[in-house]
Amino acid sequence: MRWLTQMSVRNPALVLIVSLLVVLGGVFSMAVIQIESEPQAKLGMLTISTAYPQASAEDVLENVTKPLERAVDSVSGMKTYISSSEENHSMLTVSVDAEADLEKVQNEIEKNVAMVKLPSTAGPPKVKLRMIGSEPMYFLAISSNDPDLGNEEFYRLVEDQFVDELETIEGVESADVIGVEERQARIKPNLEVLHHYGISSQELMQAITAQHVVTSAGTVTDQGQELIARFTNDFTKLEQIRQIKLRLAPGKGGDAGYLPLGELANIDWEMNRTSLSRLNGKPAVAVQISKTPEGNIVSVSDQIREKLDAFRTGYPDLKFEMVSDRSDFVKTSIGGMAQEGFVGMLMAIAVIYLFLRSFRSTMIVVVSIPLCILISVTLMQFNGITINLMSLFGMTVSIGRVVDDSIVVIENIFRRIQTEPRTKETIQHAVGEVVRAITSSTLATVAVFLPIAFVSGLLGDFFKPFAAAVAWSLLASLLVSVTVVPLLASITMRKEKHKETEYGGGKITLWYVGILRQALEHKGKVALVAFLLFASSAGLASRLPTGFLPELNMDLLYLKLQLPAGTSLETTNAKAQEIEQAVMQEPGVLYIQSKLGAGKGENKQPHLADMTIKLKEGFDQEMVQAGVRKRVEPLIPADAQVTFSKPAAGGQEGYQLVLYGTDFATLQQTVAMIKEKLNENPLLTNIKDNVSGKRGQVSITVDRDRAMLWGMTPDQVSKQVAAVLGSTKLATIKQDGVDRALVYGTGDSSDWQQLPRMWVKTPSGQQVELKELADVRKEKVAPELLRKDGKAYIQITADILSTDKGGVSQAQTRILEKLELPEGVRISAEGISQDMQKGFTEMTAAIGAAILLVLLVMVASFGNFLSPLAVLISLPLASIGGLFALWLTGGVMDMTVMIGFLMLIGIVVTNAIVLIDRVQQHIAEGVPVRDALIEAGKTRLRPIVMTAVATIAAMLPLAFGFSEGSLLSKGLSTVVIGGLLSSTLMTLVVVPVGYEALYHWRYARRERDRKKMLAANLEER
Repeated sequence: MRWLTQMSVRNPALVLIVSLLVVLGGVFSMAVIQIESEPQAKLGMLTISTAYPQASAEDVLENVTKPLERAVDSVSGMKTYISSSEENHSMLTVSVDAEADLEKVQNEIEKNVAMVKLPSTAGPPKVKLRMIGSEPMYFLAISSNDPDLGNEEFYRLVEDQFVDELETIEGVESADVIGVEERQARIKPNLEVLHHYGISSQELMQAITAQHVVTSAGTVTDQGQELIARFTNDFTKLEQIRQIKLRLAPGKGGDAGYLPLGELANIDWEMNRTSLSRLNGKPAVAVQISKTPEGNIVSVSDQIREKLDAFRTGYPDLKFEMVSDRSDFVKTSIGGMAQEGFVGMLMAIAVIYLFLRSFRSTMIVVVSIPLCILISVTLMQFNGITINLMSLFGMTVSIGRVVDDSIVVIENIFRRIQTEPRTKETIQHAVGEVVRAITSSTLATVAVFLPIAFVSGLLGDFFKPFAAAVAWSLLASLLVSVTVVPLLASITMRKEKHKETEYGGGKITLWYVGILRQALEHKGKVALVAFLLFASSAGLASRLPTGFLPELNMDLLYLKLQLPAGTSLETTNAKAQEIEQAVMQEPGVLYIQSKLGAGKGENKQPHLADMTIKLKEGFDQEMVQAGVRKRVEPLIPADAQVTFSKPAAGGQEGYQLVLYGTDFATLQQTVAMIKEKLNENPLLTNIKDNVSGKRGQVSITVDRDRAMLWGMTPDQVSKQVAAVLGSTKLATIKQDGVDRALVYGTGDSSDWQQLPRMWVKTPSGQQVELKELADVRKEKVAPELLRKDGKAYIQITADILSTDKGGVSQAQTRILEKLELPEGVRISAEGISQDMQKGFTEMTAAIGAAILLVLLVMVASFGNFLSPLAVLISLPLASIGGLFALWLTGGVMDMTVMIGFLMLIGIVVTNAIVLIDRVQQHIAEGVPVRDALIEAGKTRLRPIVMTAVATIAAMLPLAFGFSEGSLLSKGLSTVVIGGLLSSTLMTLVVVPVGYEALYHWRYARRERDRKKMLAANLEER
């Protein structure tokens, strides 16, 4: 590193040009770098979603889920899979091994599921990679105030114009619409007329299908040219369908044995509604927009708002509301963290000036901050890392640390030129004295973030941008401190007047030296005090509340209402309106958007309602959520569930318990016992499982013997009944140039009591009522069937009413583990418990690896093992202040705090390295160890205190910040500030004590070995 200093001092033009290139590159990178809310964290999971309309949960399991499970089971790299089979829909979630290539596994799964033979009415399986940030980012509400604009025309305008234009925006992946009605043509058979003419509903449907033919038949030639032969017998008008003639059996009447279809069925247009949407209780179509992984969340938002402005100008009678825009949170967070970073920088500058009392020296140090940030942004852009909460957080946190190297360099230069000639050589020698210390301390700090590269899953992807931003900023700070800082010092500081100054006017230094001498004389007492403090702080760790990742302060609450499966959209709508009215009475609520049912093309879910509640500024989220919960819970029926949640940085925040066993009936019995135990915990609410809730089902069991007497099979009977009930899509028919669905069946209007009297046509042409062939009865069945790796399991979930989510979850699991469960039944806590267990295990391993890497860097730097061991004494001293600070501020031990302790390892060894490096220099010159320790303490007191106080000052705004993004930084900053306070105060005393003890132990051992060798030589003589 010394050659860099020499080159920069002797060739200032080169440094100036390189610095200018760095600035230009950084500014360009900041202009083009992608911005998003969270990192595109891959969760190591794939989902396979398949629609199977008009199918029960059991049919979905047997006909769709199980074949897909068999296809997935053979995929290499697949770790485990769970499946959910519910009415009309199958969902498989596949967990992938951390070492496997996600894209390769996804391609293999897509290939396998595409080969699976599914029922003709089932949709194609959709394979999707689950990622943080892939959920919809923008929510719009569009409503009409134009009395002349009909609903259908309004819906077409939304879908065919507004949504189409929104999807053309660069960076938009999809725009899904909720709350519209679709026009379709229905052929509703007249069952009494069909019975009169001896025609089955199935025969009528087959006759209609046979009349709609659009297909290619082959090719013909004409004068040497090949032409395609194509049938074009498609329906273009409803009247065409009505005039189709159906041949009747002999003796059944009609014109020449034929009858128009219009006399056998009602054929007309109808509006089909599968979803509803409202804003503040008034109808409004909801549009939710997702961006592509490469899309810039801020740029996409700006383009959406431009489109909305154009829509408002072109359609003044329509109202366009941006209900929720994730980019607002991103912009607020970026602005807030940038503001806090700027305030922290100003505080760090003030601290440096107070110590140096030199404006020029202070400004030299200040130059390092923007240069380091610009270099970091350039490297982020080059490596494809985006500006997101975590990378911005890393740059903001590193502001306090990037000045450390420059402070040590400028302080040593400042000290040397007070008593030596102010030449370039003096500056080079001053930098040379500390270059090993700042290099090893910076590399040690960077090394602590290397293990994050090996943290798997969500945590790894989530924190890697943070680690990269910090590491690059620190490496840039090292480069700047040995090049730009010496150059600026050689230009400016040689002109400063001589003024001998010492930290604290010398009094504090003398006071410190006195304490250090006493400590070196009473090593045992110092060790005892340090141990007691460490032990007491370690005891606090078990009492701190625990969590996974902090919730985000976005002024949003989510409410999900789940009524029993099978509930109609009208019933769900009535209950949702009650809840909306109750929520709007809460003073802190700005608006509520409700979405009922499902969007276009999605699984039909009329029993679900999702509500997004926006809070007014200045209202406390916890208080508003408690108020909303108090108003809503009395409105919820006993057989329904409601879930309250807030936006979180990732992970699952609820309690989740899974029961495994071979006997499903035994599992069901165990559920009641466990739920009774969970209800005793006041911190758990909304306790539910996937088997207790039942939905109605009409079971039709064909008597094979009776059916055989009529010449029929259960398959023939089922097909005739299926042709009457529900809706079967036959084809499409154009209306005003738009393709509309042509469906056959009675729809949802069939009365189950009429079902036993339904006529079934036998192969001989006779007609018999269904009740003569089958037993028709109502029963209750499970609405959802869950399986893991092909075996059934039961899941129990609950909301946790505490910030100590990990503590509540672990305590409850310990209680349940003491229960005497039936033989063959075992329980497993998942959700937040599983996430935390994995996260804390990996982060603890990362901290252990970081300590070893720091030790490796220091051994390579110092050339011995004694000095690194003395430096490592500072690590437990840092945990003392970190844990006490977290306890005093009521913090939660979560993953951001663990990252804080990881970062603390690199920061606190910096001061110890600076001290011990100076000690080694003196010992190498022949100075006795104690004198070397005392002199190093006097010399390094000011830079150590300066760097610590500057780092603390830079982080104070983050610890006490009130911006929306500061929730991620509060715990980390609190730990770093507390750890720096304790480690700085104790490093200056305990580390010298430890070093001297280790030094004497080593040389005493050498002396003993030497004496033994001499004694052995004398005996031989």
